[in-house]
Amino acid sequence: MDAPTPRPVAPGVSWLEFPVGNVYLWDHGDGLTLVDTGVPGSAEAILGALTALGHQPADLTEIIVSHFHRDHTGSAAELARRTGARVLAHPADAPVIRGQQPGAPPQLTELERPLAEMLFGDLASLPGSPPPPVEVDQEVADGDRTAGGGIVVGVPGHTPGSIALLVPHLGVLFCGDTIASTDGAPILGPFNIDRLGAIESVRKQARLDFEVACFGHGAPLVGSASHKILALIRSF
Repeated sequence: MDAPTPRPVAPGVSWLEFPVGNVYLWDHGDGLTLVDTGVPGSAEAILGALTALGHQPADLTEIIVSHFHRDHTGSAAELARRTGARVLAHPADAPVIRGQQPGAPPQLTELERPLAEMLFGDLASLPGSPPPPVEVDQEVADGDRTAGGGIVVGVPGHTPGSIALLVPHLGVLFCGDTIASTDGAPILGPFNIDRLGAIESVRKQARLDFEVACFGHGAPLVGSASHKILALIRSF
């Protein structure tokens, strides 16, 4: 897999766009935080992007896993092994990430079902074959702090243990899959286990103050992002 070109979205924050989903690197001065890890097989490309930014693998000290889906946890085990970075995730999703139990499938809407069939084929196998398990070194919940001053925001609904990460001094929110973007506009992320819970989590994020929203899928929103997400919740 080719290494994507890192694109800056905020001071110290780089966006890595993969064919399936996004990964973010955040240089907070005391090391690097990686938000999500892509599908299995993405580690080499992520390390290549890290090198392109002038860093070494050992500079990666923290991996934030926004939720248990394989396009976010797929390369966590290899990256943790090759860098020594600690893995952080919510207690509700940690057993799935550790490989101790299967992840619950999403409850598809009628609009989502054709898209899911196109992307995944056999709907009975959703959310896909499990990625290599990885130890979660620290379980984090709403309000907990991470390296660099990040604040964990509990946003259940897409999965029971979905988390976002707010970096107040940068005005950046990493949303995971609770919110996505298409054609430059935010949308409710698809394939939720609890759709009503996911909508409430979008409302929760809209009440925060941030200029940049970094999504698991779709281009980040740069500029007045919280106001645009506030406009989104009016459509529910």
